[in-house]
Amino acid sequence: MDGQAVTSGISEVPAELSKQMSRRKGKFYRLLTPYIFVFPAMLFLFIFVLLPLIMTFVLSLTDWNLISVDFNWVALDNYRKMLGDRDFWKVVRNTLVFGFFSVGFTIGAALLLAVLLDKKMKGIRFFRSLIFLPYITPMVAVSTVWIWMYDQHFGLINWFTGLLGVPQIPWLTKPGWAMAAIIIAKVWKVVGYYTILLIAGMQNIPEDLNEAARIDGAGEKQIFLKITLPLLSPYILFIMIVAILASFQDFDMVFTMTHGGPADSTNMLIYYLYQFGFQFFEVGYASSVSVFLFIVLFLITWLQMYVSKKWVHYS
Repeated sequence: MDGQAVTSGISEVPAELSKQMSRRKGKFYRLLTPYIFVFPAMLFLFIFVLLPLIMTFVLSLTDWNLISVDFNWVALDNYRKMLGDRDFWKVVRNTLVFGFFSVGFTIGAALLLAVLLDKKMKGIRFFRSLIFLPYITPMVAVSTVWIWMYDQHFGLINWFTGLLGVPQIPWLTKPGWAMAAIIIAKVWKVVGYYTILLIAGMQNIPEDLNEAARIDGAGEKQIFLKITLPLLSPYILFIMIVAILASFQDFDMVFTMTHGGPADSTNMLIYYLYQFGFQFFEVGYASSVSVFLFIVLFLITWLQMYVSKKWVHYS
């Protein structure tokens, strides 16, 4: 009997160890599974986002000219040159002006159009599709059309203003007008996309809230200001972030319409970066501008998220 008990006890020990190991193994795989699914995305981000960012910073510390294999380490010389260059600060000012006015007018126009198109009427889907059409049109095609429309002698806009007795406007050949021309074209290009987003936001607002406000005697203006606008604030925040990021990286329109002119009046950071990197072959200096642009966009986005706590309502 004692021998059988000892034998039974010995056989139970490996079985218990095997169960414990199986449980630990199963727990390990359960913990590992999420990381296995996330790994491809993290690898993609590392290769196409983090690694280029690191390489850009490294190149900003060199004088590499894109052509030769050799380069010299220049430490922070490119940053000193950049911060001491008057042309650079002029480009920064142009970028801020373009971003402020293009984003401001875009959000204002999108809100107005969203209110007008958030109706239940015959043919409303056609008008929504029509206003969205410029957004899906290639930027180069849009820019080419606007170049023709802005032509001082044969353009459609000057023809129309001429009927009103207004002198011909040098849209693309005079500094002040050139910036205005690009802002108008930019707003026309993207306003449809943001309008559709705001319409979607309006349609997600419970109708019961509006009905209750009307019963309490609120007018349409009060309903819009006190109910619709606060509940649209998350959508407006998203539009602000996306639109500002896009405005700081708007290369196609500047390249096609003005090439940064006249007199650098429409030259912006992204085009300035392109000039030094691919026309003057000063890749080190262009990389320092890229790092500066990244820092500025990061700070602006962080500031928007921080300030949004005071005016964005999620419920």
